[in-house]
Amino acid sequence: MFKCIGLAGLLGAIVSLIVMILKAFKGQPKKKFVIASAVCFVVFVICFVVATSSDPAVSTSTVSQMPALTATPVPAAAENIMPTVSPADVPAATSTPVPVATSTPISVLAATSTPALVPTSIPTEATTAEPSPTIPPVSDEQLDEGYLDAWFDDSLMIGDSIAGGLNMYATKERGNNRPCLGNMRIVGVSGLTLKQVLAGERKEKPAKVLFRSRFMTVSEVVELTQAKRLFFMLGVRDLEWYSAEKLIDVYGEIISIVKADHPDLRIYVHSLMPTLKSFAKKVHLDYATHKAANEKLRAFCEENGYTYIELADLVRDEDGFLKYEYSGPDYSFHPNDIAKAIWVKLLRSCARDEYYAGIWKPEDNAND
Repeated sequence: MFKCIGLAGLLGAIVSLIVMILKAFKGQPKKKFVIASAVCFVVFVICFVVATSSDPAVSTSTVSQMPALTATPVPAAAENIMPTVSPADVPAATSTPVPVATSTPISVLAATSTPALVPTSIPTEATTAEPSPTIPPVSDEQLDEGYLDAWFDDSLMIGDSIAGGLNMYATKERGNNRPCLGNMRIVGVSGLTLKQVLAGERKEKPAKVLFRSRFMTVSEVVELTQAKRLFFMLGVRDLEWYSAEKLIDVYGEIISIVKADHPDLRIYVHSLMPTLKSFAKKVHLDYATHKAANEKLRAFCEENGYTYIELADLVRDEDGFLKYEYSGPDYSFHPNDIAKAIWVKLLRSCARDEYYAGIWKPEDNAND
């Protein structure tokens, strides 16, 4: 209706305008035609606006006939990360960026990164061996929820301030009612080096491993905690004065002394943590030296039946140094909480590997 009135108004305006022009040529008065033309034009504009605003853009019946949109499934590998940061994705002992579940034993950890755990995603999803038909599989979600964290109850970690940072992270997570590595004892001593540990184990110098308010040897801490698994996170500062070969020799002697007292102890050795590029320049530590040391450390573990945990490759940048976004506030070699979440995921994959291999099952700890 409004459209019809509008069109009539427009037609009236045009007719009035033509009459007005003709009268002007004849010298006759034209005031009333000007007013008529203006009124008709205003009527047209008002009717056009009302008619336009009253028409719905899309009728309800049209919308109901449109096909429903379906969500495109997101690939399972796009989880995470890291590491959200879930947290990738970011993320077992031989690890590969985001791909999940290829069968590779944990002792041969090789990892690359895909951003993102958390503020940035966790870069990788560590891979594990497939379980036997009689062992129920454990999903990444179950692993993150602490399904196998009882495995860590019999575990001990000895390390420097990097391990100390992990201990603070785990304590904070537990305080927030989030499971984190079970009741694992993590002993991190700031500035602790392989050289100092070996001197203590040999009884050449006072022990430097501080546990329960007193200094002990590694063997004494193992005895006191009755640990079945011993993790080492040491050596990054030793590279400032040791060659890669010497570092491996020192590591080997420390483990031999501890194993002599505790022959059934299972040994896990972390790769040397990479440093931030700016810090590496200060201490004259280049990537080639760091890489060579880790390659020798991996070979050493494989030759002796120890588990090598490749954390370094999960937190490196393209130049082989610690990624800036994973660096702690001192900008050296200490990982921040994003990187620690990646680390926890990697450690949990160790538990899953041994569970799949039949080496350990949750009820083992229930019977302790």
